[in-house]
Amino acid sequence: MLEYSVSVRELAEFCFRSGDIDYRFTPSPTAVEGIEGHRQVYQRRPASYQSEYSVEHCVIVRTEFSLTVRGRADGYDPELHYVEEIKTCRVEVSAIPSSVTAVHWAQVRLYAALVCAREADRDSLGLQLTYFNVESGEEYPCLESETRGSLLGFLAQTLDKYCDWMSVVHGARLARDASIAVLAFPHPDFRRGQREMAENVYKCATQGGQLLLQAPTGIGKTAAVLYPAIKALEQGKHDVLCYVTAKTVGSRAAETALAQLAGGGLQLHSLTLTAKERVCFSPGKACHGADCRFARGYYDRLPAARAAAFSEHRQLSREVLESVARRFEVCPYQLASDLLPWMDLCIGDIHYVYSFFARVGAVMEARRKRWSVLLDEAHNLPDRARGMYSAALRKRDLMVARRDCDGAVRKALDACNRMLLELQKQEWEAPEYHAMEAPPPALKGRLQKLAAAVAERSNRDVAWLQARPVLRDFYFAVLQFLRVLEHSDVDYRFELRRNSRDQRSLSHDQSLSLHLNCLDPARLLRPRQQAPHSVTAFSATVSPPGWVNPAIGFDQRAVYLALPSPFAAEQYQVTINTEIDTRFRARRRSLPTLVAAIQDWLQTVAGNCIVYFPAYQYMADALQQLQPGLAQRRVFVQAREQDDAGRARLLAELQERRDVVAFCILGGVFGEGIDLPGEELSSVVIVGVGLPQVNRETRSLRNYYQASTGEGFAHAYLYPGMQKVNQALGRVIRSSSDRGRALLIDRRYRDPAYRELLPPWWEYRFQ
Repeated sequence: MLEYSVSVRELAEFCFRSGDIDYRFTPSPTAVEGIEGHRQVYQRRPASYQSEYSVEHCVIVRTEFSLTVRGRADGYDPELHYVEEIKTCRVEVSAIPSSVTAVHWAQVRLYAALVCAREADRDSLGLQLTYFNVESGEEYPCLESETRGSLLGFLAQTLDKYCDWMSVVHGARLARDASIAVLAFPHPDFRRGQREMAENVYKCATQGGQLLLQAPTGIGKTAAVLYPAIKALEQGKHDVLCYVTAKTVGSRAAETALAQLAGGGLQLHSLTLTAKERVCFSPGKACHGADCRFARGYYDRLPAARAAAFSEHRQLSREVLESVARRFEVCPYQLASDLLPWMDLCIGDIHYVYSFFARVGAVMEARRKRWSVLLDEAHNLPDRARGMYSAALRKRDLMVARRDCDGAVRKALDACNRMLLELQKQEWEAPEYHAMEAPPPALKGRLQKLAAAVAERSNRDVAWLQARPVLRDFYFAVLQFLRVLEHSDVDYRFELRRNSRDQRSLSHDQSLSLHLNCLDPARLLRPRQQAPHSVTAFSATVSPPGWVNPAIGFDQRAVYLALPSPFAAEQYQVTINTEIDTRFRARRRSLPTLVAAIQDWLQTVAGNCIVYFPAYQYMADALQQLQPGLAQRRVFVQAREQDDAGRARLLAELQERRDVVAFCILGGVFGEGIDLPGEELSSVVIVGVGLPQVNRETRSLRNYYQASTGEGFAHAYLYPGMQKVNQALGRVIRSSSDRGRALLIDRRYRDPAYRELLPPWWEYRFQ
């Protein structure tokens, strides 16, 4: 018999949510504020009061499975005979909708019912729901009393409703396991290295822990990782899989692999998570029933939409989810959130697991699931994490936002502005830049008051904030700044910047911006890597492991495995030209020689070619001289803001034509994650060694890593740069029948430090 469990909070939300979507009360107080609020309430309770009182009830409610209800009541006083649920907030209690308080009361009743189920001599019990305002420190308690019979009846009815749904989930689970038991690998044979890769992924899922895999581009990493991880589901090694990637193309690769497995009989529920702004049916509307018809009555229509999505579809892609959402007139983004707990596998961006607002981790932790993460293109995680763990505020946005505000919000904005003026007046290390170890303590308080004022005003009028987009964006930037501030430490830098060349309508004084920059995300990544049952991180470019392991938050016990290439070295002719200096200060002088080398390559090497440059201006300068010789070629030039349509256009032309030359940016959207087998791509030319630009940010990184590791240049420049080169190299050879060529151009390849970071499975010859 299979055993399931559910928390009291999940049970209450599943069975008793109703009415509209209402985000006015989120973001709620932060975890730190919530803990502090509970602590203050506990200090006011008598000695007989027991905080965080554990309750659990196991009952066989269906012949085919059992269910355990578990949870911790915020408080239980056996002498005063009441159970308490505490909710921290920063709004007027009267503004909280009845649909929200109904769920809170359901939680209290369930806790009280579980206490009665444990204590047979209880004839009745008090139920207290207490709201605690974190801003004012005031309590708003409400106390009721209910009989034992009423509470136990309420529990039974609630469990009955929940178990009707669990019977559907249980049937799907049995079908899933039966299909996995006989599931074959989606290809006739394992490529060289694939079997070893799959075996190690299965071992990681079985034993738990962290696995870092370096495998050549084209080996078939997605299938080799997904197949054993899915096999481990049937064996009960873990409960849920989460496949995360830094780019949309990685999600598509996972969906394609799942479709292949489904063609082989797999019956598994998967969900692709998509950002709210990309799936919103009502852009520009507030996420509330008063402004958006897909939010109006959402929770009343959710049960039917959830049942249809789960019963009628197994692979819930973005398109499928949107179709179901339109059919039932519900918000697709919220529907995905409400389907997430019932999925066997979810696919999504890195931020769903590693950000401060990681939805997947929160769901898994709440449900006590043993979940495993499959981290695709793991080399992207450090840079993405720096962005997720950093924050910025612009004075210009504050000044524009205050034009449409009055009352408490205007007052709070003015207080923040005075703080910024004080920062501008202090002595800076340079006219446009100043760095500090931490922001002044007063800044946090003023930002908190601003956040509270905006939240309070928004609660009174759901469309008020949405109608002020500059204020809305500044408000969310303030919330991010406050959250980052909670986590900042020695691996952060607080920076003040202003742009003296600002020619916009606002003066130079308004160009001030505040930046709380994460230099090294490893400390914050570590607990997020330890939370899952297992993490398998994989990429073609995760070396040297001594740099990558700590950079992605893995601990010293993580297993590292570098797999051999399944391809023959002679399939790829890689030539290195070390005569041309592509460093920034030498580009103007060496440009004619570079143009001649590229022209010669395009004239002598047939087929489609991508030429990668380290910078847009460098590419534009070269193109100006190359253009006359490209008349016989189909030319594509990557735009600075390349949209999806432009990306699709190049991929289509590479499929259909054999005379394409594309000029792209090294490390950009065309530098990794695109699959171009056979004659779709015959060669690449890579100009430079991919080093990040030398600027204030990269100098800060170099100084930080020099102090912490003694290898500042390698960590800030060399390793990230050569990752871009290796990813671009990997675009050409994708199967055992592919043949291709590559040209690397830069005098720095004379240095063994650069050459040793090139993929070891190809042979390199020098011109």
